[in-house]
Amino acid sequence: MTSTPPRTRALAARRPWQPPTELERRLRDASLADDEKGYLRILTETDLYLYQPKDEVDAGGPRHWRTMEDELGNWCVTVCTAGERPPRRAGWVAACRTLEDLAEHWPDARFSLYVNPGSPSGMRLRARAWDRRGWRKTAREAGVERPPAVLTKLTGPRSGPLAHALACGAHLSVTNGVLWNEIGDVYRDYERDVHQLRDNWGTGTPQEWQIQMNALLAARNSPAEPEFALRVRRELSQDAATLGAEAWRRACTAVLGELGLPAEAGDAVQDVIGRILRYEARFRADGLLAPDGYVRSAVGYDYGRAVGFARWGLSARLCPAEAAEGAILRAGGACREAYDSWEDFSAGYALGRVLRFDTEEFGEWYTAVLEPHRLLTADPESPWRTVGWEEA
Repeated sequence: MTSTPPRTRALAARRPWQPPTELERRLRDASLADDEKGYLRILTETDLYLYQPKDEVDAGGPRHWRTMEDELGNWCVTVCTAGERPPRRAGWVAACRTLEDLAEHWPDARFSLYVNPGSPSGMRLRARAWDRRGWRKTAREAGVERPPAVLTKLTGPRSGPLAHALACGAHLSVTNGVLWNEIGDVYRDYERDVHQLRDNWGTGTPQEWQIQMNALLAARNSPAEPEFALRVRRELSQDAATLGAEAWRRACTAVLGELGLPAEAGDAVQDVIGRILRYEARFRADGLLAPDGYVRSAVGYDYGRAVGFARWGLSARLCPAEAAEGAILRAGGACREAYDSWEDFSAGYALGRVLRFDTEEFGEWYTAVLEPHRLLTADPESPWRTVGWEEA
């Protein structure tokens, strides 16, 4: 059973408090009801964060569990949920764990688990061997997979230019299971974000982060051929959906000839035109485009990723918060210039992604953008339904 002091819970409940997310509100309700089983079930739905010295994590050696003494003198390992993560502290970084991870690797049965200490959503849980067996059982019953969801920080930006810009990164936020409207201590997990930047982006220094960010904001990270072909189509017709494929192909050939580019460039553009047409047909069938819709531009893929890249850089300690926020705002402004609506932007983001990686297999590279699109356009609490496209 829980042994969080009733007086402490009562005082916390009376303090003015806005739940940072819906999850913390549910945890608060379970804590007030002394419903430990319900509290544990909610914990299986979320990541939990331990804070560790950055030098220790960077060194890659054994990790030491940090403990605190609660109001009754009990020694506890403290964790927090995403909405309750504290402001950044110099020298400390967040490590993401699940309830099952904690059960498997618990350091000492004498320690309790204290979730969100000092918050109305908090609860102290005993962590004896049989308690941890209960954690594992609850986690198994909940299942391994968490369904994709639009996760909103209720105390974060939800209107205005910053909210709009952060919502341009919402494809990735839904895919990665993180809050869409936060520029906080970490994106997902300090160590994971460091590896993401190093392994997938070749980025391990502030200078490398800035170079990649500049390329994303200039839409230079993706291949040039798709955007060239789409720009020619835009300039040829105000209603590109009615423009014949052959006219489009001839126009691209003519422009390339005027530029004096080699035949290989023409072959690459002709290939990409065919791919764009086939993807657009699939997008219409799947509701990513309207029945008569077409993709205006694919630059949204670079701009949308710029939002995530800024947040990864902040998490990995490669840039200050001011630089991350500035880059995110620039990405949002670039999206507003290139597109007319969230749906328009999403189709452009999706096309840029599949042209880069999918090779017309319509596999994970496609489904991982189609599912967030459907959630973000359908969920009434989604920023794409609550934040106006022209919001500034």
